[in-house]
Amino acid sequence: MRRGPRAGRLAETPREDRPREKLFARGSASLTDEELLALILGTGSAGRPVLETARQLLDGGLAALFRRGERELLANARGVGPAKAARVAAVLEVARRLSRESASERLALGDAEAAARYLVTALADEPREVMGGLLLDAKNRLLKDAVVFQGTATHASVAPAPLFRQAILAGAVGVLLYHNHPSGDPTPSAEDEETTQRFLAAGREIGIDVKDHLIVGSGSCFSFHRRTLILASGPSA
Repeated sequence: MRRGPRAGRLAETPREDRPREKLFARGSASLTDEELLALILGTGSAGRPVLETARQLLDGGLAALFRRGERELLANARGVGPAKAARVAAVLEVARRLSRESASERLALGDAEAAARYLVTALADEPREVMGGLLLDAKNRLLKDAVVFQGTATHASVAPAPLFRQAILAGAVGVLLYHNHPSGDPTPSAEDEETTQRFLAAGREIGIDVKDHLIVGSGSCFSFHRRTLILASGPSA
């Protein structure tokens, strides 16, 4: 099998192995993450081929790229100017929005992996702690993603009332509570356990079932219902 040059120069790569030609000949699924990102970037820069730039941006994988905003791309990535950073940021935002839209059709509480994928994508580049609930109808379909708290990286206690007020207005019968750990480690704290019990009790009091509490980390979530870690890239249940 022929391979492109180590430096990633497209002009020195056999035509059939270049990302655009591969896409049209074999389909987009045949491209690596690096090649897909190279197509989004379009060109490299002086002394830095586009595939090398794509390789640098993907250091840490796609999940790491999702966590970077356009400002970080501009500040830390060689060969990425405003136009390229804007293109990458726009594509990532389209992916997030598609994830949210598809989640409203497929998200069911029995499918904790789907919830994890949705939340990891939605909160991928969020530097602050965010707490909210996925409001569910009687068929466990997503009615609304209700955010009730956005703060610093320091955990803050949140009263149940604002979330359940939104749940009642939306006609929800179930809530999937969530919050993120900006550190990337979804391991629950004692305060997380106390928060879970407080929301469970409030839900029982008004007749709205708190199905689970997911703590969102980097590429994974901790499920209080399962008492285990869910990898966001894992297969659906």
